[in-house]
Amino acid sequence: MIRADRRALLGYAAAAVALSALPARAAAFAPPAAPMRYTRRLERGLPGGASLVVARSFAIRFVPEGAGFRVEGEQVAVEVEAPEQLAALAQIERERRETGLFPLRLDAAGVMERAVGGIETGKLDEAVREVVARIESWDHAPAEREELREFVNAVHRSAGAMLTELPRDLFAPLQLARTERRAVTLPGGDAGEVRMSFTAERDSASGLMRSATREVVTEIAGDLRRTVETWRLEPLA
Repeated sequence: MIRADRRALLGYAAAAVALSALPARAAAFAPPAAPMRYTRRLERGLPGGASLVVARSFAIRFVPEGAGFRVEGEQVAVEVEAPEQLAALAQIERERRETGLFPLRLDAAGVMERAVGGIETGKLDEAVREVVARIESWDHAPAEREELREFVNAVHRSAGAMLTELPRDLFAPLQLARTERRAVTLPGGDAGEVRMSFTAERDSASGLMRSATREVVTEIAGDLRRTVETWRLEPLA
């Protein structure tokens, strides 16, 4: 029951992040014509205090298009940190090439014209099945095998948190700090809570994001999970 409710809470968390209202634009947006390096680092907390970290970097360019901009990008690097139990998942992430993010469109103020996010999950499902099958064949006590299964399944259940939509004002932050806190009543009567905080550093001349961090904490029945995303924009070396 808790597992299903936790999945529902993650869905509510994604909705809370995606539907947060954006304030009015205050500064002009003038991105550079030169290519830049865009990096997104995602850290997802797992049972037992472990975490799964995936960082991807892209070479991007802001191309004027109509009244706004088209952002073109191509992956140039990926780094994955994962506990030993998730070695198969980590290897898949290292080999996967992200092609679904770019191109994307920004309006004249630098705000994304639509929500962006999501990746193919077929390989993730396959890796989870492979790892669980290996666990069943290990010479471990039943309690240990159950703990490892729960560890791997936690990644699978939290895949939605790894697919969170980007803040629509990511490239041109409308506020340098904002927070949101929502209480959620879940099926079965359990109560949960979603807490989100977003902070950013913005270039005063161009209005372009230099760095940003979003932390989402979900809590249900005493179980607390934390997801931290950080983004950076810097000149392409």
